Amino acid sequence: MTTRTVQGVVSIRHTASGSKSEQTTVVLTTDERSWLLRRPGGPSFGVDDDLARYDGKTVEVTGETGPGVLLVTEEPREIT
Repeated sequence: MTTRTVQGVVSIRHTASGSKSEQTTVVLTTDERSWLLRRPGGPSFGVDDDLARYDGKTVEVTGETGPGVLLVTEEPREIT
């Protein structure tokens, strides 16, 4: 995993339709791509309420990137 800081918009979306990974979850969308947002100690599947409070907001997030997942290592910062 690589640590990155990225800016994007948080949304709650239905992902991976038709697969065994299908779920509604918190997603960060940047100009480059989208990531499922996760926190250490947070739920590994479904909506994390602590991250869902940023729904519809533009944020800066620092975390470790993996295949399709951004593991948040610092509290997201709202961009105004």
